[in-house]
Amino acid sequence: MKKRLESLEKIERVQRQMHELAVWRLTALARERDDLTENHLGMLEAMQSGVAAYGAPAAAAMRRIRLLEKEIAAAAAEYEVQTRRALDQGTRAKLADRARESVDARYRDQKQRKDLADLIERSLRNPKSSSA
Repeated sequence: MKKRLESLEKIERVQRQMHELAVWRLTALARERDDLTENHLGMLEAMQSGVAAYGAPAAAAMRRIRLLEKEIAAAAAEYEVQTRRALDQGTRAKLADRARESVDARYRDQKQRKDLADLIERSLRNPKSSSA
């Protein structure tokens, strides 16, 4: 039972680390998406202010805006996928934790029963110590 408990502790640790990694990736994707959105808004403001409203700069700005919109859409889709992954990893980590807790409780109960049986056996072997 002790080997099983140790194995479950390792599994729980790995699952928790995988969940933390998934959350870290999710945070990185959110930052990337926010940066893209800021760049998009900056390009739109430049177009509206007249800095890049006419001629060749306007065409280049429009291409950049379309590219940013595609990147924002891709980042949003990737963010949704990563959200599901993080949730799945969190669920797995929680299940591993519960399995470890269950085995740990059984192991403690088994050890306590064994200790109690040993104590009873010793006290039955040594009747002088119980009568005072």
